[in-house]
Amino acid sequence: MKTIHPNQIEMALFPQGTRTFASVIRDIEADHDLDDVRKRDLISGLRRVAKALGRPPEEMLAEPRWLQVRLVQVAPAALGLTEKSWQNVVSDARAALARVGIVKRRLRYMDQLQGGWLELWQAVLGSGNHTLIAGLGRFIHFLSNLGLAPTEVTQAHANAFLDGLRKEEIAKNPDASWRYAINAWNRATSLIDPWPKLVLTVPKRRTTVKLADDALPAALLLDLDEQMRRAMHPDPFLDDVAMRPLAPSTAKQRTNMLKRFASELLIDGVPPEEISSVSALCAPVMAKRGLQAMFARNGNRKGAVIADMANILVACARRLELDDKAIAALRDLSKRAAMPSQRGMTKKNRDRLRVLRDEAVLRRLLTLPDMLFRKGGKQHDKAAALAKEDALAIGILLVCPLRIGNISAIDIDRHLQRPGDGRLFLVLEEGEVKNRQPIEFEVPPDLRRMIDQHLANRSPLLCPPGTRWLFPRRDGTGPVDTSTLSTRLKKRILDETGIVMNAHLFRHLAAMVWLDANPGGYEAARRLLGHAATSHTISVYSGLEARSAVEAFGQVLDQKRRK
Repeated sequence: MKTIHPNQIEMALFPQGTRTFASVIRDIEADHDLDDVRKRDLISGLRRVAKALGRPPEEMLAEPRWLQVRLVQVAPAALGLTEKSWQNVVSDARAALARVGIVKRRLRYMDQLQGGWLELWQAVLGSGNHTLIAGLGRFIHFLSNLGLAPTEVTQAHANAFLDGLRKEEIAKNPDASWRYAINAWNRATSLIDPWPKLVLTVPKRRTTVKLADDALPAALLLDLDEQMRRAMHPDPFLDDVAMRPLAPSTAKQRTNMLKRFASELLIDGVPPEEISSVSALCAPVMAKRGLQAMFARNGNRKGAVIADMANILVACARRLELDDKAIAALRDLSKRAAMPSQRGMTKKNRDRLRVLRDEAVLRRLLTLPDMLFRKGGKQHDKAAALAKEDALAIGILLVCPLRIGNISAIDIDRHLQRPGDGRLFLVLEEGEVKNRQPIEFEVPPDLRRMIDQHLANRSPLLCPPGTRWLFPRRDGTGPVDTSTLSTRLKKRILDETGIVMNAHLFRHLAAMVWLDANPGGYEAARRLLGHAATSHTISVYSGLEARSAVEAFGQVLDQKRRK
């Protein structure tokens, strides 16, 4: 059987004769209307983009749709480039494609605007609002080039702009660029006096269903609050004390999931009066109907959220002490909704960890907190303070591989303990961690000094004075949302180092580093990660130490050869 290289398969998806970077380079070289310097820049842009994607110019399709999904994943920092340098590289490559007619030249100049757009653009520039300037430039030129007056713009014209971006954009996500432009337009309606007052629509990206609280039955909300209160603080004289109290984070997650489940039922046509309590949601007939609605909304495919919902219904039914027959029916639904069990880490996580086995790449991550903190020290604005806050979160994740929910909720007074001898400990009590085992880490001196310096200078830029959270909401009323912090850190790490790293991957990294140095050291890894049982640690991380074991085996063989 003939072996076909994956790159050839990708290229075969496009029509025969689709241009490649190599053919564009040949045309640029033969273009007598370009001076030598411009030729050099355009060809260099093409070659450097090809190098960034790890392909020769002969295997680079000069096709916007093909380039978009690949270039949007490039992290300039991983190439040793600044964001601006990479933008210049891509700009030269795009200019080369425009030179040979594959994409259109961008309209950039004010004298190309007509029909009232010049005055509006001058008003945007005069506002000094960088968001409007960056978002509206191409959109305004597009509308002007259509021959439209500002008052003639409609949603259809905005949608046509998206179609144009999808055909002409090569480096950015066209849909993201379009959303940015439309949001900038809508902001301009209130910030720029002569701007047309038309508000354009950006479709919601969320596909989940969750109605607002005021659209849910009031009786259900009251009962849900009461059930979660009792689950967190059971009365030993009324409740089943054999079931351990719910952690606040678990109660919050269950509350949100049950509200979503009620929303699914209401949208599916269930009368509100039929779901006036948590026990009504757990009725087998109602549970089946809601799970089927979620299944249909997911394209008739199983999913982790559906499986979690089924498990939550079983757990709630047990706490409500429903009859055995009902609980058995719910367990049957849970089995039907269950996803195949995941053994060990996912392939995606293994692939991401493999990159971090490169000592130079790992060093970029390990030195990032200090680099960010020093970088932030040269500035005196909110962006600099946020860089320092991110530096602390990354630094803590590196030395204290906790779950991001525990990191985001760090209470300065309760979780940061100082015994009085200069040391600092991060301490979590049994009710605050997943396995209900208390855990503590000594914070290294360098990170301790960063924490102290940041706390002394973060107010009022990031929060009011006296705020008790290490990673607070900006009004100081509570800790930052877990997903907000997680998303922020992922973007920060990618932008600064080029490493694709989510918050939970720090736990996997800790296990990998330890097991590389100590093959088979699962008990210590268990304690480091706070797992309840060593068997779970082995199940997740079995094989991570294989490289070290193979190297050790190779050394044994080498020693025997020498004898």
